[in-house]
Amino acid sequence: MALLGASLPRIALMIMNKLACLCLVLFPLNAFAQDASRQALDRFERKVRPLLVERCVSCHGAKKQESGVRLDRRAGVFEEQDFGTLIVPRKPDESRLLQVVHYHDDDVQMPPAGKLAENEIRLLTDWIEAGAAWPKDVDPDPAEPDAWKNHWAFQPISRPEPPAVADDTWSKNAVDKFVLAKLKNADLSPQSIADPRTQVRRVFFDLTGLPPTYEQVQTFAANPTDDAFARLVDEQLQSPHFGERWARHWMDVARYSDTTGYLFTQERSQGDAWKYREWLINAFNDDMPIDEFLIHQIAVDRILENEAGDKLSATGFLTLGRRFLNNKHDIIDDRLDVITRGMMGLTVTCARCHDHKYDPIPAADYYSLYGVLASTNEVDRKKTSLRLVDAAKPFNPYVFKRGQAHNHGKRVPRRFLSALSKNPQPFTDGSGRLELAKAIASADNPLTARVFVNRVWSHLVGGYFVDTPSDFGVRSKPPTHPLLLDHLAGSLIDDGWSQKNLVRRIVLSATYRQRSDGPISEADPENHLLTRMNRKRLEFEAQRDALLAASGELDRTVGGESVDITKAPYPTRRTVYAFIDRQNLPGVFRAFDLASPDTHAPRRYQTTVPQQGLFQLNNPFVLRQATALADRTKTIADPGDRIKELFKLTLSREPKDYEVSESLGFLAAQDDAPVLPGWQYGYGQFDSQVERVTAFTKYPHFTGNVWQGGEKLPDAKLGWSLLNATGGHPGEKPFSAIRRFVVPQDGLLAIRGALGHKQAKGDGVIGRIVSDQTGQLKSWTVANRSQPISITNFEVKRGEVIDFVCECGPTLFFDSFDWSIRLSLKSEERTTQYVAAKSFNGKSSKPLAPWAQYAQVLLMSNEFVFID
Repeated sequence: MALLGASLPRIALMIMNKLACLCLVLFPLNAFAQDASRQALDRFERKVRPLLVERCVSCHGAKKQESGVRLDRRAGVFEEQDFGTLIVPRKPDESRLLQVVHYHDDDVQMPPAGKLAENEIRLLTDWIEAGAAWPKDVDPDPAEPDAWKNHWAFQPISRPEPPAVADDTWSKNAVDKFVLAKLKNADLSPQSIADPRTQVRRVFFDLTGLPPTYEQVQTFAANPTDDAFARLVDEQLQSPHFGERWARHWMDVARYSDTTGYLFTQERSQGDAWKYREWLINAFNDDMPIDEFLIHQIAVDRILENEAGDKLSATGFLTLGRRFLNNKHDIIDDRLDVITRGMMGLTVTCARCHDHKYDPIPAADYYSLYGVLASTNEVDRKKTSLRLVDAAKPFNPYVFKRGQAHNHGKRVPRRFLSALSKNPQPFTDGSGRLELAKAIASADNPLTARVFVNRVWSHLVGGYFVDTPSDFGVRSKPPTHPLLLDHLAGSLIDDGWSQKNLVRRIVLSATYRQRSDGPISEADPENHLLTRMNRKRLEFEAQRDALLAASGELDRTVGGESVDITKAPYPTRRTVYAFIDRQNLPGVFRAFDLASPDTHAPRRYQTTVPQQGLFQLNNPFVLRQATALADRTKTIADPGDRIKELFKLTLSREPKDYEVSESLGFLAAQDDAPVLPGWQYGYGQFDSQVERVTAFTKYPHFTGNVWQGGEKLPDAKLGWSLLNATGGHPGEKPFSAIRRFVVPQDGLLAIRGALGHKQAKGDGVIGRIVSDQTGQLKSWTVANRSQPISITNFEVKRGEVIDFVCECGPTLFFDSFDWSIRLSLKSEERTTQYVAAKSFNGKSSKPLAPWAQYAQVLLMSNEFVFID
């Protein structure tokens, strides 16, 4: 049952009256906070601690503490001392450490051997501004240097038999027996199987990322047996859309992007990046064994040496990362990170500058792996951005002392991690990439299968066995269900590494099929023991695809190049095909928690922010889908029947009687309200005698960025009169530039912003704010400067016109102007913000028609956006 559930139309009235946004707080921000904290700690270990070790610890470490200062431990660093506090989180100016490294003439100067480089000081400053993350001090027990060997993640994968549970009438397979045994031990019980519609919707979204039709729900509801459910699952596993759904999950792991990021003046586009996505989709659809899937992404060129086709695109897993201004050491580090964290859940790159503080990864191991990738070359990037080949002569690595490439330490062989090797031997086959890949994907590796199973479990169930999916090291918490994790990891290996068998095993369980609306147990408030199914919010991709499916506009073509989904005319391809620009990631992607393509992403954040609701309310793409959805039912004459059809198209169910009744009331209220035009862009003149705009005409031509008189400037009639998103240019009278706002409802209006005439020449412009009801509110003459504008709350009525008029000064030269305009309209229920620049577009905005508004309500409901 969805959160809005049966009360949807009542909530709909609130939404469309703009009393509420999509964002009812359903998920706490703790998951985001935990991930952000771990990233901050990782940054400390990778960047800050090495700097302190290199430049400070020789005098302020375990062996020596000049002036009582120690910088190799957390203890004491944040405490007030006689000389002040070394580090005050988020307050760089109060942090004594930063004061001394700035080398002020009247102060202590540290380090005494020479001032830190500016980028090093900036690193410390940024770290402190961000909160100065520093992990707790953990002193290894000298009596147990190999204590990590007892850590659960480094133990061989066991294959435990499912436990016997007395009076078990709930379990449907072995997965349930492990879950039920844990519940019984905690004196808890699971929920019953969910209703047929919930089961069908859950399976469709989880396996293919697309919603079921009403007819598909009804077919299963007519025969909701275990056999029918199994057939339903198999149909989705065989769907070509399965690969699209699961490829997008792996693209987060692989930090997929269609561009390199900042790279000086070089071309940033990775034009064939989409071929790696294509390879992923095909691999998941073909159920490529996961060991083979992993090996190919590291060393496919060594397996298919005579292959010239797109199968070699698999190594896009490595090559599609950032270019780090072509710094090869950082590129290799990034590739090692995506391999080791993405495939094995080990933070190996923390050993770039020193032995890992926690896990059994010495710096020598890091540089052994570094040597493998340093012995690999990229194919000419002008031909492809995806493929790798071994260098003619392998690189024999050595340790970079403190991570400095110029500071050579001892030679090390190219070989696998010592902690995961009984008798580590040097790689001898070329670069060693294929040997490395096989070691990672080995059935004897205790990490790889567990890490993959943990990711799959989360995508299906909504919670992890291990809550740090890319860190299975000694700092990780034990799994919530260690025996079940090993059972599934062992089964994955024994089934020939078949992902589809793994997914099938989980999805056919009673654990997966149970209801999500059970009571929250005080003994297990976060549902780690799975007393109920976790409610999941659709990710951005699935949510956008569902909008397109409901509107009937979804292009279901599988495969192809990337498309820009953020700009009109808004492609209708599935969102997995969205063009990802690493350097300029669109705001909508960030608002909806898309994984950052800058680095390997262990998981998706889940935040609830107003921008999500505002997108659903105002974005032209969403409005178009709402209109298209309404149009699908426009031939249905009876309003009640039309409402029923809209419910079927969006929610895969029929409405209840009272929902129909309330919906009809909502539609009747919208019919009584005249449609208002919103923002308009035109020209005219202000009459100083009556203090009104006496003539206003809309500009006839839109270039895509500018409203103006015609295709070319100056226009034969209007001259230079024009408006753009942030300002414009007035014409001679009577062709002043006018930006018009029509007040959508009664309230108090406040206006803030700035009018700027920033040319060094010219005699400036005159700006006026004029109401068609009360006349001119204020005016300003601005020349060669910027003028803040502010009008405090004044009473306005629905339909009142507010004009922002810009006239030229005495002469028509150098009259370009900037005018930032921010409106705040306070009504009895709420305060709404209107920003002129953000609302600027190629046509006058106006509210949706009543049926389209109603369709938008359904598309914004939690029942549409969440999977029960």
